[in-house]
Amino acid sequence: MSPEEKNKRHGHEHSDWNLNWVAGGGITLVISVAIMLIVSWWIFREFQYWASSRQLGTVTGPPTAPPAPQLQVSPTAEWTAMLQREQAILHSYGWVDRSRGIIRIPIERQMEIIAKRGFPQAKTARGQTQ
Repeated sequence: MSPEEKNKRHGHEHSDWNLNWVAGGGITLVISVAIMLIVSWWIFREFQYWASSRQLGTVTGPPTAPPAPQLQVSPTAEWTAMLQREQAILHSYGWVDRSRGIIRIPIERQMEIIAKRGFPQAKTARGQTQ
């Protein structure tokens, strides 16, 4: 293999690309990106101005709360408060329905009564016990 053939195989075609076209493409790319950034900045500035000058809604009265159910602000605190209320009901005496004479007694006392007397007999459809 002659040195000329060797140089031909490892060389490249000098006519395949033009430095002027590559440089022009790079400059065009940089200018295009700069223009897009400027236009994007301008659009966002206009949207911000439009949003800040916009009047939301037509309600003139005091603000009202949204309908239920509402989001919990502090679920842990609300859970603790609910448990305390339920424990107070379970461990205290009180009226359930005063007109019908139904009362509430502490759960420990109710368990003692059931342990002594047993569960009440279930009534059938005609009111008779089984």
